[in-house]
Amino acid sequence: MLNTLKEFNHVIIGIVLGLIVPLTAMYVILKITTNMDLFYIIKNPFFSPVVDNLKGALFFNLGIFFLFFWLKKDQSAKGVIWATLLYGIFYIWYMFFM
Repeated sequence: MLNTLKEFNHVIIGIVLGLIVPLTAMYVILKITTNMDLFYIIKNPFFSPVVDNLKGALFFNLGIFFLFFWLKKDQSAKGVIWATLLYGIFYIWYMFFM
């Protein structure tokens, strides 16, 4: 397992990058376009239209996925897919229950 982590071909690497990069992108987009903070929007579900517009930050995962795919790091690419699915589940839960 340690050898696959050194080669960046592990599911955990894909999941971590797939979870961190969209959050970072959402934070940067919010700082550039509005004066609101990401954590303020998460705590106040009345700003769900803003969250709807930020779904595009998940397209960064598409870029990470293709990067791993072209580099033949299939396990890491699989981790990015899992992270994107986790974001999808969270988004559906957020829209229906918040």
